[in-house]
Amino acid sequence: MSFENLESASALQVVDLIGQSLSFDSVSRQAFFYLRRRVAELEETNEQARQALEKLNEAVEKLSAPANRVGTLLALPKKEIALVVQGGTEFYCSIDPRLGHETLLVGTRVLLNEAFAVVGDLGFDFSGPVVKVLDVLPDNRLRVGHEGVGGSFVVIRSTPLAKERIKAGLEIRVDGFSRVALEVVATSKTKHRLLDRVPELPWEKVGGQKEAVGAIRDAVELPFLYADLFAKYHHHVPKGFLLHGPPGCGKTLLGKATAYNLTRKLREETGEERKEFFLHVKGPEILNMWVGESERQVRDLFEQARELAHEGFLPFIFIDEAESILGTRRAGRFNSILNTLVPMFCAEMDGIESMREVVIILASNRADLIDPAILRPGRIDRKIKVNRPDRAGSAEIYRIYLEQDLPYAPDLLEQTGQDRGKAIDLLIQGVLDVQFARTEQNRFLEVTFRSGRKEYLYRGDLISGAIIASIVERAKELAIKRAISDPSDHGLRLEDLLTALDIEYLENDIFPPSDITEDWLKLVDYDPQNVVRLAPVVRREESTVRQVV
Repeated sequence: MSFENLESASALQVVDLIGQSLSFDSVSRQAFFYLRRRVAELEETNEQARQALEKLNEAVEKLSAPANRVGTLLALPKKEIALVVQGGTEFYCSIDPRLGHETLLVGTRVLLNEAFAVVGDLGFDFSGPVVKVLDVLPDNRLRVGHEGVGGSFVVIRSTPLAKERIKAGLEIRVDGFSRVALEVVATSKTKHRLLDRVPELPWEKVGGQKEAVGAIRDAVELPFLYADLFAKYHHHVPKGFLLHGPPGCGKTLLGKATAYNLTRKLREETGEERKEFFLHVKGPEILNMWVGESERQVRDLFEQARELAHEGFLPFIFIDEAESILGTRRAGRFNSILNTLVPMFCAEMDGIESMREVVIILASNRADLIDPAILRPGRIDRKIKVNRPDRAGSAEIYRIYLEQDLPYAPDLLEQTGQDRGKAIDLLIQGVLDVQFARTEQNRFLEVTFRSGRKEYLYRGDLISGAIIASIVERAKELAIKRAISDPSDHGLRLEDLLTALDIEYLENDIFPPSDITEDWLKLVDYDPQNVVRLAPVVRREESTVRQVV
């Protein structure tokens, strides 16, 4: 460097240039190097201060700059032009060329600068109001509204939902400005509450209901297997059937078995491959406090069944506790839901040609409470009584739950020559002898008829598949506890079943309140018009007393 370029030189470079042009003795040389070191330190300090000042100025500039606004992209009407909503107002905005308009999607959040130009893409929001789709408009827009709240509004679809199939009744999430539908919300209520895959349930696993099974097979299987013959005779194919009878006797089990066996029979006999789809609905689940919501759920249920039928499934609509939603209509403010729900159900059933489209099964403990318009021929064509099992039927049910691979007591197996089938038969015979015995110990209810005649009902008169299943489970529990306390004493015994039998009847409150005479009589299958008095037998410490109803 020469002296002509001093203006562009740093202080340290000037010191070095002076040192090159002078001659020093030892003292002055030492002073010169000290000066040079000090100049270098000061220059480094100045550089650090300059960098710190630049960062400070940058931070001050950012903090004092106006904030960017966040909007929702509604459309891209032109190249590098965006239609954006922000704060409830729409803006026609330019797009920063560096951003690229082809990467922006309808519904995404965008950054807007002071000039309301799009300068950033924030992606889709992960929160927002959830609303229900009320209708799909012809141009693919959606009319939505809040459940139970009057009024509705229309939203457009985001890019991901542009081609997705959306139907009325689904719940969707919209953006914060309620202008764009962002996603379908898959709630458990809309996706899983109604759907119940049918387990493998052949008729052999349904015990104690031969008459009901035979009636179901005649009403359901024959029209499918012999469709040509039914058409030749111009025979009307039923639309649905009602399973009615006491609680715990297998109405739900029969419904699921119908779905499984019908599709299996179709596959074996005709080669028609149709997968069953069981829509299991409990009546009270449909009831809703909001006006029109219960009716909408009925419409959605039938619409879902029709869609499944179009997809090749054989849908079964099984409505448990049907009397709760299809009860007899009466005048009065408290029956307004039933007054509209029953006609809606009738209208949906009238839209079904036959069971080849949708199989409708109703189940009820109180068929007498169901509206006659539902049960008339042409809607629910078959009424099948599910009775309590008799002794032979109870033996079938016990045999289903007392499986071959269960551990049985060694002395019991020795008695039957290690034949497990015979051992199971001995257990069943022993417990049924006690359960169906007409002894005072088994007596639980005294019935007085209008004629003055009296009858006693016994434990065997109140038997059901649910009670038998519970007895077997209790017996297993007793055997497990005994094996824990004494490992050498293991396996199911007759004593376990008999103890479980006593516990089941004594522990559970299986009767209605004593002041509801009609419910008592329906529970034991008696006509209320022929009975004047009930006297439940209550046992306390070996004594028998009667509580008059």
